[in-house]
Amino acid sequence: MQILRRHIMRKGDFKLLKEQLSKIIEGSVDSLFEKGAELIITDSGELYAENKKILAFKIEDKVIPSLRALNEGLVKLPTITVDMGAVPYVTNGADVMAPGITHVTDGLVAGDIATIIDENFGKSLAVGELLFDSNSIKQTEKGKVIKNLHYVNDSIWSLEL
Repeated sequence: MQILRRHIMRKGDFKLLKEQLSKIIEGSVDSLFEKGAELIITDSGELYAENKKILAFKIEDKVIPSLRALNEGLVKLPTITVDMGAVPYVTNGADVMAPGITHVTDGLVAGDIATIIDENFGKSLAVGELLFDSNSIKQTEKGKVIKNLHYVNDSIWSLEL
C-alpha cells in the first residue's frame, strides 16, 4: 500500500466521518478521534488516522474502525467468536466459515460490520461484514458467512505512518 496524499480533514468532512462511524459502532464516536482526523489517501483507498495510528478506513463507501482502535478499546463493535482452529485462517485473510463460529451477537442483519474474536483470549482478529443475519449464521452448518474486510498483519495493519 502506497501513500499518495495526506492532510488534516476539514470540520465538515470530519463531522460526516463521525456520523458514518456512529452508525456502525456501539457507543460514542468521540473517544475514537479526540482532536481531529488526518485523511490519508492511498492507492487502495482512504484511511483515517490520529497520532500516527490508523483508526478507521473506507471500503465500498463504508467507514470501518481499524483493529488498532478495537484492540485499544477506543470503539466497540458487535462480536463474532471463532474457535481456535479458525484463527490461522482468519488472520491470513480468509472469509469466516460457519463451522468455525462458536458465538454470534444477537440481532445482527446481513451487511452489518462485526469484529471477529478468538474464543480463548477475546482479542480482535479481524473485522468483517455479515453475509447473513445472526439467526441464519447460528443455523448454518457450512459455507461462508462473514466477509473478511481487515485482519491482523494486512496492509492496513502493517502500514507505517
